[in-house]
Amino acid sequence: MKLIPSCRFRSFHENTRLNKFAFLFFTISVGFSSCNKENYSEQSQLNQGQALDIYLAGSTGDGIHPKATYWKNGHEVTLTDGSSYAEATSIAVSGTDVYVAGYVYNGSYYVAKYWKNGKAIPLSDGRGPSIAYAITVSGTDVYVAGYESNSIKTIAKYWKNGIEVSLTDGTNNAAAYAIVVEGDDVYIAGEEFNGINNVAKYWKNGRSVSLTDGSKEAHAYSIAVSGTDIYVSGSEMNGINGNMVAEYWKNGTVFHLTDGSNYARANAITVSDGVVFVAGAENKDGNYFVAKYWVNGVAVANTDSLNYSMASSIAVREHDIYLAGKELQGAFMQGQPVALYWKNGIEVPVQDSSRAGGWTNSVILSENGSQVKKKNRGIDYLSETSEQQDESHSFVDILFSVFHFLKNSPTYSTTNKVSHYNRGNQFTRPKANQSKRNPVVANRMRMPR
Repeated sequence: MKLIPSCRFRSFHENTRLNKFAFLFFTISVGFSSCNKENYSEQSQLNQGQALDIYLAGSTGDGIHPKATYWKNGHEVTLTDGSSYAEATSIAVSGTDVYVAGYVYNGSYYVAKYWKNGKAIPLSDGRGPSIAYAITVSGTDVYVAGYESNSIKTIAKYWKNGIEVSLTDGTNNAAAYAIVVEGDDVYIAGEEFNGINNVAKYWKNGRSVSLTDGSKEAHAYSIAVSGTDIYVSGSEMNGINGNMVAEYWKNGTVFHLTDGSNYARANAITVSDGVVFVAGAENKDGNYFVAKYWVNGVAVANTDSLNYSMASSIAVREHDIYLAGKELQGAFMQGQPVALYWKNGIEVPVQDSSRAGGWTNSVILSENGSQVKKKNRGIDYLSETSEQQDESHSFVDILFSVFHFLKNSPTYSTTNKVSHYNRGNQFTRPKANQSKRNPVVANRMRMPR
């Protein structure tokens, strides 16, 4: 059986009001650490003898350059040697095969690629910038979504078994952040620049559907499909104070997760038994992001709000909620970054805290070698640990049970849309559209958001 992850990524533009915080995010060293003092090896111990396998993808830093990395039940597998900057952005599993999407810096540009069981497969020739943001497997076919530059503009595209399919014509900068395959249908979330703003959109079998009218900056980061319903999470500027509003769209109808009083972003979405789960972050007091998730529009803080944190991926298994992401441990602007994830709000490090830096971008679950059944295709999975687990779990159980039976939806709002998260690091992420004045992709080393 195959595991088909959903992908949740990224954005080109950040609110100019948060530029001072963007500098902070990009200079905080790779990844963010766990406030929890548990040893990272506990994850492997907890999963011994269990049928559930937990896969995460991201990066680790124990030298000059971050390494593209994935974890299976806490066991770390590095895909690059650290000789150049690299990141793993998404992971999928089919049978005994592990597929990881990402990119590697070749000295001039980032080069999109994926790895199958550790063997690298390039998706572009490296003569221009390209990024692979998302990967999924359907049968024997491997799909990867991202973008590639034509030396002037970035083109949103996906690759099927290494063969590229362009979603845009190169007139405007564009990128594809997430991909889902259902039967013969291919769904992709992303954005395209209209000359003034980025327009949030998705593509179904290559046909684009705009989710915003282009009058305000907007982004689409993640996509999920449940039956005939299409869910997309992202963000849109509110037009009042310039903040991005976290939100999602169901079949094109927008649902707001935040009120615009703080900058926020919705980075990932999944649906289970009719309940909509969204992960992201909201700015705290105009200073830094705090990871959170929403259950049918009801916000749940994922951390104690004392440190910068960001949730980049979400998955639901029975009554358990898993988040991938990062957190900065210790006083603001300080602390040791450690790759981690959360299960029911409890941090689980997957990296020894004595090592320098790491973060997780994607997480999926496999049970007895088969895909954990999901009612959607829109996010990823994580794991567990901590003494507080029982208390946290019971709270999640209550939330899940209430919404499982009531299946209430957030009130529809006529205002605008949502946003994704900033993958803070010492490098800035490559942007498909630079700025409104200069929308050409920069060649200098940047880190994806």
